[in-house]
Amino acid sequence: MELIVTIVLTALILGSLLFVLSRSTTPNYRPSRPKVADLLQKVIEGDATQQAWDLFIGYPILHDPELEEIRQRCITLSEGDEHNSPFPSGIGRFIFNRAGREKVKEIYEDLQKLIASNREF
Repeated sequence: MELIVTIVLTALILGSLLFVLSRSTTPNYRPSRPKVADLLQKVIEGDATQQAWDLFIGYPILHDPELEEIRQRCITLSEGDEHNSPFPSGIGRFIFNRAGREKVKEIYEDLQKLIASNREF
């Protein structure tokens, strides 16, 4: 009798677990163009957190190729590439120094043009 109760309870628990897992969604990171523009504006003003910046540059953006190109340019600012060294950290609350923030501002302006020219995403 105890064996039957154990099997039934185990089946109920496993069935409940499978049901919950099949109904849950996987977390994803799909930033919109305005959301990225807001992040870049915060970086320029010194209001962005390092965590938000690292999240943005750390995950590829697969749903918007133009936004992925913006992200790649931002990665170059943080990590550098074969032609450019990374920009140093700013003082206090700023992620980048002045020269880095000027580059972020250029990227921000390009993103604003992209948003204005194409409202698709």
